Amino acid sequence: MKSNSERTASAATEALAAAGDKAQAEDVAVLEGAAKAADRKLNTVKKPLLQRMIYGPKPELRELSSGAERYLLSAHDKSAHILDQALALLQQGQEDTLSESLRTSLAKELAYGFTVPQAFGGLGLDYSQLARLEEELAANGLGAMAVELSGQLTIGSSALLAYGSEAQQSRFLPQIAQGRLIAFALTEVGVGVNAKRVQAWVELDEQAQCWRLNAEGAQNKLYITSATHGGLAAIVARKGQHSRELGLFIVELPEKDIDADYGFSCVSSDTSAFAGNINSRLGFRNFPIPLDQEIPGNGVEVLFYCLRLGRCMLAAMSAGFQRMLAADAIAYAKQREGVGGLVIKHELPRLGIVRMLGGALLAQALSHLALAQDADGVDLAGLRDITKSASASRALESLIACERVIGGRSLDKHSRITEARPTLHAFGIVEGEDDLIRLGMVKDLTAPFTEKYLQGMLRVLQRINLDKNGELLPPQKRIYTLGPKSFWRHPLKVLKAVLKLTINKGTWILLGWILINILNGLPGLLGRLVPTVLLPRYRSLPGKLGLYLRFSERELRKSRWHYLCFNVLYQLELTRAQLPLQRFGKRIELLMSMAVICCHASKLDQSVQHIAEAQCELIKLELKGVGFFGSYKTVKNLRQSVERVIRDIQSDSCTLVKGVEPQAHAHSWQ
Repeated sequence: MKSNSERTASAATEALAAAGDKAQAEDVAVLEGAAKAADRKLNTVKKPLLQRMIYGPKPELRELSSGAERYLLSAHDKSAHILDQALALLQQGQEDTLSESLRTSLAKELAYGFTVPQAFGGLGLDYSQLARLEEELAANGLGAMAVELSGQLTIGSSALLAYGSEAQQSRFLPQIAQGRLIAFALTEVGVGVNAKRVQAWVELDEQAQCWRLNAEGAQNKLYITSATHGGLAAIVARKGQHSRELGLFIVELPEKDIDADYGFSCVSSDTSAFAGNINSRLGFRNFPIPLDQEIPGNGVEVLFYCLRLGRCMLAAMSAGFQRMLAADAIAYAKQREGVGGLVIKHELPRLGIVRMLGGALLAQALSHLALAQDADGVDLAGLRDITKSASASRALESLIACERVIGGRSLDKHSRITEARPTLHAFGIVEGEDDLIRLGMVKDLTAPFTEKYLQGMLRVLQRINLDKNGELLPPQKRIYTLGPKSFWRHPLKVLKAVLKLTINKGTWILLGWILINILNGLPGLLGRLVPTVLLPRYRSLPGKLGLYLRFSERELRKSRWHYLCFNVLYQLELTRAQLPLQRFGKRIELLMSMAVICCHASKLDQSVQHIAEAQCELIKLELKGVGFFGSYKTVKNLRQSVERVIRDIQSDSCTLVKGVEPQAHAHSWQ
């Protein structure tokens, strides 16, 4: 039996089906249903921030800077103590940055129960405090530990806290808090992360009063971080070999592989990503799971529920990794003689350093803003996506910038840069591939507009692609766009569709929206003549940050017109036009990043504000492209901003890298 979320198809899924992509429409519908169910569980009370930035009403500055406020309050003595303990072990010369002695030491400090409520044996701290700890661990060369704690406390314990029964919480949360590792197993060898097509399955064994789990061969769970002998795993599986219903089961993994009347295997995934972490391939044959270990919730829904926290922690780790890269690059540039003097004397290495610092600041700002929004009951649609995609892409850019500054020594086998490299590459894939996330972000942000104003147009287009029996026409007979080309091929059908559009109620509702928004936009056109310093909203921000915020907000508001134009130009073809939507999503990401970094830096010290200004100029340059005349002023401003940041570095007043001890470089030349 289908759930309500599965029965109610969105305009987007209907358009996919009408365009002939029934399989994708079904997949998207399942994901939409799971996402909606997770949103209901979160009980959000306010529309998404990014949606309001585009469609209005404009959010208050206080809301935009709420992440910085939480960041400033997130420092905690317990976090500092955990970090000190970890660094003390690292400085003793341990070769493995995620050794058993490190795990044992941090488990005693309840690091694995950082956000687990005290009632279940944890510290009971909040996720902003966890993000601060994650960032500091990654910044100081302990990225593998940051990754392990993130999985433990986002998709691990938070899944139990939200969906587990009281008995499950009382039994397993204290174990997690004490350091027993927990994994989340969705990905499979055969279908990857396609949740709708999960092949692992369970069947009820009434005689033994248990579930029997089967995941053999291509059904094996793959790339499962923290899955280890003797640990815990939340397994997503079908409830019946041919059932469409997905269940979630918490499994106590045996201490060793088993091959008897039931089977279990746990072997390394052999992936270079997260090299310092446990990452496994799991196999099950007729494996018994007690009935009371089924978590009452759809596995994909639970994944969506936890995804927002996982992405925030990924952003926090990205900030830390980029601070680490910057610290090592700065130390090298200050010491190494190049052509014409020290490396730091030259503009290109300076720009590379600024890229790393700007990327770190952006990831930090996004992480804490998303967590602040989540705590305040705001729907994270759009923001949770940008938090991940922007943080992951900037981390990879920072890695390249670091390699350009340091050169061959950044590739040394024992360098912490080398250790971080595969992880930073993997950030663009885990928690969702970045470009696909941008496509999903556009869909989520525009869904209310599509449902309200474009559904009439889309349904007219859908109906002309059906035969008399309501079946979809063959591909060669379908019409995806109404225009001269389609009119030449199918004149009568196109004329009929145009006539239907003119009498369709939805068309006139859309025209009304266009007229109202044109009229509402007229004061804004006149307002552009008013200097930024005279506008109360922007003059409260220090330096040039008000200018950048004003620019980003104005350009984000234009995005509603861009999306409307996409629909008019592409019509049903938009269901397959990934390239324009990806570019559109990237533009929104850049503009929102600019707004977020301005508001975040406005609450911090001047050295951070200088970094924010330089990052905003880099974003403007990215938006404008590589043309000379259009970007001349931006490049001039960028050079000045870079100079200010480097002065802060040379005077040791750059707070973003203070406290991050650089690693000694290989093959000392001194």
